[in-house]
Amino acid sequence: MPLKSPKWLASQHPDQIIIVDCRYNLTQPEQASLDYAHAHIPGAHFLDLESDLCAPKGQHGGRHPLPSADQFASVLSQLGWTPDKTLVAYDSDGSGAAHFWWLARYFGLDKDVVIVQGGFQAWLNAGLPVTADIPQPQLSPRPTLTPQSQWVVNRDFVLEHLGRYPLIDSRSYERYMGYYEPIDPVAGRIPGAHHFDYKAVYVSPAEYRPLQTLQQHFAPVLSMQLPPIVYCGSGVSACSNIFALSLLGIPALLYAGSFSDWITYPDSPIEQGD
Repeated sequence: MPLKSPKWLASQHPDQIIIVDCRYNLTQPEQASLDYAHAHIPGAHFLDLESDLCAPKGQHGGRHPLPSADQFASVLSQLGWTPDKTLVAYDSDGSGAAHFWWLARYFGLDKDVVIVQGGFQAWLNAGLPVTADIPQPQLSPRPTLTPQSQWVVNRDFVLEHLGRYPLIDSRSYERYMGYYEPIDPVAGRIPGAHHFDYKAVYVSPAEYRPLQTLQQHFAPVLSMQLPPIVYCGSGVSACSNIFALSLLGIPALLYAGSFSDWITYPDSPIEQGD
C-alpha cells in the first residue's frame, strides 16, 4: 500500500528510508522553503518544486514542465537514494507528495515510494517530533532512469482525442468554469472535461478518503473503457487525482503541460460556463 501512517514512518530505521518534504506554494514560491526551515519531519530533505522537480519553462510545456531523466536522477543522487531505500514523501495539502510519487513511478521507481497519509499536519497531530536541522546526505551513484513515456500525453494527443477519452480537470470549480483564473492568462477549460477538484479526494488536507468513497466519487468516469486523461493548471495537482485513481486500481494518463500548455497554442479550443 503506497499510503503510510505517521506512526509507520516514525517506526522506520533512518538507514532504510529517505524522507522528502514536497510542500510548495504557487503564489508565494519562497514560503515552502521557509516553512521547511522552521520545522519539518526529522531527516526530511526539502525538494523545491520549481528548481528540483521541474524542467526550465519554454514556449510550450506549461508552467511546470516534466524534469528530464538526468535531472531526476541527479535529485535522487543528492538525496543519497539507493534501490534498497524507500522514498517517503509528504507535504501540507497532498498534491506535492502525489506529484513526487508520480514522478518516481514515471521514472521507474514505482515500488520504492510511499506517501504519508495526512501529511505534515497528521505528523503534528500524532504528537511526533519536528526539527529545524537540515540533514546532510552522502551522494549516491546516479541511477539510470527510463521514463514511462506511455503514461504522458501532450496537447496534440488531447486535441485529437477530444470526446473519446474521459478527460478530468483537477482545478477548482471557479477555474474550471472560467469564472476566475488567478495564475494563467486565459480562463476556461479543455472542451468536454469533467470536473473533479483534486481537493475532493481528501477528507482533510493530504488525508485520502476511504476507497469506497473514492469509488463513488469517480463513478462518472470509471464506466468508460479508456483510461482517463487528467490535467490541472500545470500538471502538479492533477497527480492527486491520479494517485487516488491508482488506489482503485485505475490507470490514468497525465497531460503534463495541462491547461497552462493548452493555452499556448492559438488554435486550442476553450470552453467557459455551463
